[in-house]
Amino acid sequence: MSIGNLESFLEKKIEGFFNRKLSSVLEPTEVIKQLEREVLRKRRKGQDGLIVPNFYYVEMAPEDYQRLCARRFLDELYIMVEKMVISNDIFMNGQLEITLNANEEFSQGTCEVRGSFVDNSYGEMEYPVDTPECHTIVLNKSEFKPPLNLPVEYNTVSLLAIEGPDIDSYLEFGEKQIYIGRRVNNDFILTDTNASRVHAYITYEQHRHFLYDAESLNGTFVNGQRVVAPQLLRSGDEIQIGETVLVYEVI
Repeated sequence: MSIGNLESFLEKKIEGFFNRKLSSVLEPTEVIKQLEREVLRKRRKGQDGLIVPNFYYVEMAPEDYQRLCARRFLDELYIMVEKMVISNDIFMNGQLEITLNANEEFSQGTCEVRGSFVDNSYGEMEYPVDTPECHTIVLNKSEFKPPLNLPVEYNTVSLLAIEGPDIDSYLEFGEKQIYIGRRVNNDFILTDTNASRVHAYITYEQHRHFLYDAESLNGTFVNGQRVVAPQLLRSGDEIQIGETVLVYEVI
């Protein structure tokens, strides 16, 4: 066992000991803390940079499971992981899946999170071999059917105009592809006369946002550099379109 793995093992055991002594129920903050740790602990090199698991398996006592297995809590975990990927400048392949699972072997107030790299690109979830089929709730967006069958949207980032004619204009978004320019049906509408009708657009790839110039007349710039190829966005980047400056940030 490496020093890093030994430290992680001891940290979990020590935290688990104090959780059992000081708390009779599992707090949401403890699940969040362990999930955050597992996301970063399982980082590995990928083709475009560091990648993290896309499947997270959370085990807890049945009593804690009954209290926490709510859609709202799963949404909170999902959004947290999505924001972590952007904030830590890492990537994720495949659809993000998070499961909560009841395990009678766990004492109330304790939990364990395990991350795995799972190929679910074809829409079928392939669970790890040792995953039980019962007492499990999975966050899979395709299973939820909001009114009028609208897709579930998780807003993780924003654009804010800090300079130009449309100063203070603001948009929150997540996985949806958005268009920027003077056209009235764009997602972020500009009145800047130096902007093209469809000036630029932002896509969502590997759980990150990429900015594309849409062959605009005056060009698109990020932090002063002209965009000539897909530009990976990082929190705090400034996008200039004509006289307008937009700030991209994790919310």
